[in-house]
Amino acid sequence: MKIPIVDEQDNFLYYKDPKERDPRKEITRGSVLWVVNERGKILVAKRSKNKEHFPNIWGPSVAGSLEENESYRDNLIKEAKEEIGVNLDTIILGSKIRESDDHEYFSQYFFTKISSNTKFTLQESEVDEVHWVSLKQLKNWYRKNPEEFLPTFSGSLKIIENYENQS
Repeated sequence: MKIPIVDEQDNFLYYKDPKERDPRKEITRGSVLWVVNERGKILVAKRSKNKEHFPNIWGPSVAGSLEENESYRDNLIKEAKEEIGVNLDTIILGSKIRESDDHEYFSQYFFTKISSNTKFTLQESEVDEVHWVSLKQLKNWYRKNPEEFLPTFSGSLKIIENYENQS
């Protein structure tokens, strides 16, 4: 597997084995999905305890790193099926931002609406659990316990708020 390396404007440069890249100098791409139900609740996912980066940490409903010849959208559709067992009917394009934690990357955010009765099939190597929360609950939870969330989670909250304000 190879991943795309991009420049500061997210223009493709070359492909590289992820184990051989310099995570602080070579920028990659990721897709992020926030799932919202008919009651306006947001699905958060707890990363698997077996993940190399940020195990047992809460984050978006679905996230993935783009691989060779994948678009942000294609990656997102694949990851949603793999990680939570959901086929996406409607995908709403959100913001794309540059993020930095233990590596440098662009995240393309997406949203989708599904029923609160949806049964999820979790990929054990990626996701330990999922939980529906309101935006208010999520903001309070994050404010009280930021260490339980990905380092870039404050940016996600802003993107969710923008989405909620436009819906």
